[in-house]
Order: sequence, then C-alpha cells, then structure tokens
Amino acid sequence: MPTPNAKSKQLNGEDDQQLQRIEILHQQLKAEQARAHELLAKLKDEELQASKKLLKEYQKQAKWLEKEPARKKGMDIGIPQMKAEEREIRELEARVSGLEGKVRGFEGLPPDRELALTEVEKMRKELVILARRRDEMFEGLVEGDK
Repeated sequence: MPTPNAKSKQLNGEDDQQLQRIEILHQQLKAEQARAHELLAKLKDEELQASKKLLKEYQKQAKWLEKEPARKKGMDIGIPQMKAEEREIRELEARVSGLEGKVRGFEGLPPDRELALTEVEKMRKELVILARRRDEMFEGLVEGDK
C-alpha cells in the first residue's frame, strides 16, 4: 500500500500534468483570441473603406445632381399632357396597324413598280375570268333546277 506521502506525490504529479495541459490550452486560447481581434480589426477597416468609397460615390452623384437643372425643358409635364401623349401614341399605333395591313396586300409583288403593276393587271384579268366562270356555273345550276 502506498504511503500518504507517495500518494500526495502522485497527486501532485497528476496535478502538475493537468496544470500543464490547462496552461497549454490557455496559451492556445490567447493565440485564438489575438487572431480573432486581428480579423475583427481587418474587417472593420474593410467596412470603413467600403463606407468611405460609398460616401464618395454618393457625394459625386449629389454634386452631379446639383449641377443638373431640376427640370429640363420638355420634362415639365403633368398628367393631362401625359394622357394626351398616350392618346396620340395610340392613334399612331392604330394608323401603323392600318398601314401594315395595306402593305401585306402587296406581299408577293416584285419590288419594281412596273413589274408590280403588270402582276396586278394579270391578277385582275384572272379574277375577271374566275368571276365569269362562277357566274356561268351559277347559271347552269339555276337552269338545271327548271
């Protein structure tokens, strides 16, 4: 059986090891704390630099806006003027749609005016022939019913 003195030495040895471990952990924590403080300082500095940059940009824009007149000529319009312009735009859109419809009527015609007129005349003659044929067929049906 160990003597009380030996037991106390054994505890002192274990205590010393635990103290050493605690001291090591304490040193590691101090080092981590120092790194955390450095990182925080760096982040604060970056944030400050970003804020300064943003402030300069805002000041630059404010100066530009101060130099520009509050309202340019023609920009001073109210709701009635806007409604009138909107109505005008709608009328123009309707006119454009009508013109586009007319243009579609000329699809397939040659770009040369003389050739296009010749083509139109040819189509008119064909239309007259088809109308006569239709009339003859209708007359044939009417005479067949009698």
